[in-house]
Amino acid sequence: MTRQSSIAVAAGALGALLLVAALRQSVLGVMVGSMLSSLPLAMVAFGLGAAYLPLAIVAGGVTMAVMTGSFTLAGIYLAVDAAPVAILSRMGLAAMASDGKLVSGTTVGRTVCWLALVACAAVVVALAMMSTGSEGIEATLRARLDQVLPTMAVPDVSPGTAAETPTVGASSLDFATARTEMVRAMAGLLPGVAAWDWCLRAILSAGLGQLMLTKMNIALWPTPAYREFAAPSWFFALFGATALAAAVLKDDAGFIVGNAAAILGLPLVLQGLAVVHSAAARAKHRLVWLTGFYVLALVTAGVSAVMLVGLGVMDNFLQIRARYLAPRTGGE
Repeated sequence: MTRQSSIAVAAGALGALLLVAALRQSVLGVMVGSMLSSLPLAMVAFGLGAAYLPLAIVAGGVTMAVMTGSFTLAGIYLAVDAAPVAILSRMGLAAMASDGKLVSGTTVGRTVCWLALVACAAVVVALAMMSTGSEGIEATLRARLDQVLPTMAVPDVSPGTAAETPTVGASSLDFATARTEMVRAMAGLLPGVAAWDWCLRAILSAGLGQLMLTKMNIALWPTPAYREFAAPSWFFALFGATALAAAVLKDDAGFIVGNAAAILGLPLVLQGLAVVHSAAARAKHRLVWLTGFYVLALVTAGVSAVMLVGLGVMDNFLQIRARYLAPRTGGE
């Protein structure tokens, strides 16, 4: 076995161990493994080449099966870690085809769009095949979440009531109402959020892996032009058609298509972020502006996501970056 092959095997095993730690809810697993268990695979893809990725994936799957004694969990490893990294490794193949030149933002955007499409297809199939009751998919998800989430009774000490004998009053009723609304909201968002998590874990691992490899001077290819991220035009048409269908359809069909539209919005959000970073690159104190932006975006996540989708759509049709945010002469 060559040195590169040994590194690939070790990396695959390490990624599987991080996922095992996450599944066992250890401190390390929750802090690191839950988000970065796919990082070793990404570093193999962009540090050794996509040819070594299958070897790392097999090593990870075997490690997962041995550590947990479950082939089902090994399959989960393949689905949640190996599959998305394998899709993103297309960027490495594109870099190889371009003879080591910088991977364009269009190539990155196209690859992320395929990642989102795979996630969307998986969620649509899973929801369509879900065993549901007479009230539909969303009601079934609410019922399952209601069983999983803990219930709490909030005591209410009414005026004139002894503290030792609390009675359940308005506050407990308010809590029950709030819990019901929370479960309803979670049921509506859960499929899309799960797909976003699946995509973002791989994207984060790929970006962080490329950064680490570049810092160590062992990256095979230059860092992609992230600020030039651009989804292909056909993807905007697909997103528009899906969003329109989600607005028209009702019941289970509307629920499924609505979640599909939310998943397909991820590449558009990333294109909107690319516009924001391009604008920040022209300003003084760039890091201050970006820090303030991300803090605000996290506080108003829902509204910010919609606005970033709109910004991404505007950039596609109005070419905002090319017309107004082109780098200055002598700039980056």
